[in-house]
Amino acid sequence: MYRNILVAVDDSEKSKLALNSAIHSAVVFNSKLTICHIKKNTIIYTPIDPTGMLSTTHIFKQDFSNYMDEELEKYKEMALNQGVKEVEIVQTYSSSPGLAIAEVIAPGYEVDLIVCGASNKSGFDRFLLGSVSFDIVKHAKCDVNIIRNHEK
Repeated sequence: MYRNILVAVDDSEKSKLALNSAIHSAVVFNSKLTICHIKKNTIIYTPIDPTGMLSTTHIFKQDFSNYMDEELEKYKEMALNQGVKEVEIVQTYSSSPGLAIAEVIAPGYEVDLIVCGASNKSGFDRFLLGSVSFDIVKHAKCDVNIIRNHEK
């Protein structure tokens, strides 16, 4: 049913739950697994420059850390060891990870299913910070599986 499953990962526990679910689905459907990590770009607008004049400049901060590189390789090895036939790692930059996944990466890699962890943010936090999973569900053209962190 699914030929290519994309799982969005970061270093959170809910992301690891999503990875485990995506690996299971990839084995069941004999699918390729695409493991995707989005490094955050931050844009800080500065409407007033140090002289007190209005300014249209902004500061662009890009995450050049490689803290996830080793984890992504571990995730790939784990998927291969559990029987996934093909695993690809995709890492890129975006100030809007959910949109990047749903509108650029998923169509570009011909993804049939996106798997991601659920946000635990409240309404106000979601308003201020956004929600990657919400953006994926809203903008994806393929099926989306949201993995919730259930207590057992």
